[in-house]
Amino acid sequence: MTNLIEFLSEYSPILHNCERPSRYIGGEFLSIKKDFNKADIKVLLAFPDKYEIGISNFGHKILYHIINNKQNFLADRIYAPEPDFCELLNKYNKPLYSLDSKKSMTEFDFIGFALQYEMSYTTILKMLEMGKIPVFSSDRNESHPIIFAGGPCAYNPNPISKFIDLFLIGDGEEVILEVIELYDKIKNQGLKRDEILEKLSEIEGVYSPVFSPKRGKVKKRISNLKYQDHPTKSPIPHSQSVHDRATVEIRRGCGRLCRFCQSAHTNLPIRERNKEDIISLVKDYVKNTGYDEYSLLSLSSNDHGKIEEIISELNEYFKGTDVSVSLPSQRADRFSTKLGHLIHGARKGSVTIAPEAGSQRMRDIINKNLTEEQIINATLASVENGWDKIKFYFIIGLPFEEYADLDGIIDLLDKINTQCRLKKFRLPKITCSIATFVPKPFTPFGICPQNLPSIVKEKISYMRDKLKNGSFKNIKLNFHNPVVSQFEAFFTRGDIRLNDFIYSLYKKGSYLDSWEENINYDLYYKTAEECGLNIDKETTKNYSYGNTLPWDIIDTGINKEWFENEYNRAKEALTTVPCETKCSNCGVCHNFRTKKILDK
Repeated sequence: MTNLIEFLSEYSPILHNCERPSRYIGGEFLSIKKDFNKADIKVLLAFPDKYEIGISNFGHKILYHIINNKQNFLADRIYAPEPDFCELLNKYNKPLYSLDSKKSMTEFDFIGFALQYEMSYTTILKMLEMGKIPVFSSDRNESHPIIFAGGPCAYNPNPISKFIDLFLIGDGEEVILEVIELYDKIKNQGLKRDEILEKLSEIEGVYSPVFSPKRGKVKKRISNLKYQDHPTKSPIPHSQSVHDRATVEIRRGCGRLCRFCQSAHTNLPIRERNKEDIISLVKDYVKNTGYDEYSLLSLSSNDHGKIEEIISELNEYFKGTDVSVSLPSQRADRFSTKLGHLIHGARKGSVTIAPEAGSQRMRDIINKNLTEEQIINATLASVENGWDKIKFYFIIGLPFEEYADLDGIIDLLDKINTQCRLKKFRLPKITCSIATFVPKPFTPFGICPQNLPSIVKEKISYMRDKLKNGSFKNIKLNFHNPVVSQFEAFFTRGDIRLNDFIYSLYKKGSYLDSWEENINYDLYYKTAEECGLNIDKETTKNYSYGNTLPWDIIDTGINKEWFENEYNRAKEALTTVPCETKCSNCGVCHNFRTKKILDK
C-alpha cells in the first residue's frame, strides 16, 4: 500500500460495503503524514474501541503529538473496526491497517494499546488477529512488532500479561520516548527479541511479565505538565466523535482522595498547569482546529486555584465569537455561581454535581468531604440562576452500605425539591446517574467485596419504589448495569488465571464488549466455569492488606500501610482532609522525591 490510490483500489470492495467508511479511510484534517520509509522507528497507537471513541481520547493525542515531534520517529493510529468491517477484511483476506500511512500492523516496530477499560481486553486480541500478529507474546518472533500497553488498567497487568510484551506504568510522556530511543540504539546489535525486551524492561516505569518479577516492584512514572508536551492540534474526525472540542489538560491528580477512586490515587501528586500556559494552549488549540468549544480537563477542574481567572480571561478573548467552555462535574463545596455564569453565560444547559452518596455517614465513609448543606446550596444556587437541568452522580453497593444510606439519596432529592418549593423556584429536571461500586486496585477499597448483581438489583428496585411518590415527578434515576459492573470487578482485581479466560472469550467471538449490547452474559459465566473460575466468588472476595495482592508488583508510591489506615478510618466513618489543604502522608512525595505543584 504505497499510496492512497493503491489503497483505495485494493480496499474499495470493503469500503463500499461497510457502514460509515469514513471511520477507516484516514486523511483527517490535521492528521500527521510523515514519510513512512524515512522514519527510523514506527509506532502504531492502537485504541481498542470504536473510531469515534478513540479519536477523542486525550492520552492518545498526547502520545501522537510527542512521538511525531521527533524527526526520526513516526506515530500512526488504529481503532477497533465495527463487526461488519471485520467480516469484510476476513472475506477479502486483508489485514487491518493504520489510518495515516495505510500500512499493515506487522510493518511497525511497536504497537501500543490504550488500556482505558477492562471490557476491551478481548478486543485487543481480535485486533492483533486481524493484524496477522500472534496473540500470545510467547508465539512472537523477531519479525513481529513489540506490543506494549499503558493506561489505568495497566496498574494490574496480570489479566492480560500473556498477550502484552511490555506495560508502561504511570504517565507516558517520558517513558515512551525512552523506550523508543533505547530500541533505536540497540535494534541493529544482533540481539534476539527476548534480549531486547529484557533491556527495555530495565527502564523505570516499564513492566515485563517475563523479566520484571525478577527485579521486584516496578515504579510508576511521574511527568510534570510540560508546555511542549501538550498538543495544540489533533486530527479532526470525519464524523461526529464523543468529544468534538479542543481539550486542554489543566491539572493532573486529585487530592480529595475519595476512597473508591483509582484515578485520584494513581495520579498523585497533584500537578497544576499555570494560568498563562492554559490560556495560551486554549487559544492555539481553538485557532488551529476551528472548534467552537474547548474543555478544561482534570479530575477536579474547579479545584484549580485560578479557574475563575482563566475562564474570565478566555471569555474576554473569545468575546463576540461562538466559542464556549465546558468543565467536568462541579464540586459542590467549590460551586460558584460566578463560575457557573462564566461557563454557561446566557445559555443555560445543565449543571453536574457528584455527591456520590446520599447520607452524611456514607459520604464520610468514602471520604467525600462534602456536607448535605453544600450539596443543597449548590443546587439551589444553580436553579436560582437559571439552570433548570441538574445531573447528579451517585454510587450504590459501597463498602459498609446500609439501606438507610439508600434512603439518604431519596431524602436528599426530597429536600432539594422541598427547598425549591419553599423558595418558589420552578422544580428543575433532575437526572441521577447511579453506578455500582467496583473495587479498584490501589484504592483503600480495593480489598473490599462487591455486592452480587442480585443484591444490587434488589437495591435498585428498593430505590425505584421509594421514588414512586408523586412529589418526585421531576426526577429520573438511571442505573448502570450491575452485571457489567461485576465483570469489571472480575477483570480489575484478577490474577494471571484470567489470561486463559480472556483468550477463551475471544475465541468464542467476544468483541467490542465495551459496548453493553455486544456482551453475552451467559457466555462470560459459562466460560469462567470452564476455566475453573467462579465470577461470583472472585468478585465477592474480601482481600487483606496483610496478604500479597495481585497488583503488588506495581509501586505507585503510596505506602500500603496508608491504604490500610484509610480503610480502617472508613470503617469508623472518619474523613481525611484533601492533600491541597494538608499532607495526608500517603508517601508518594517522600518515596518518589517529588512534590505537588499548585498554581497559587
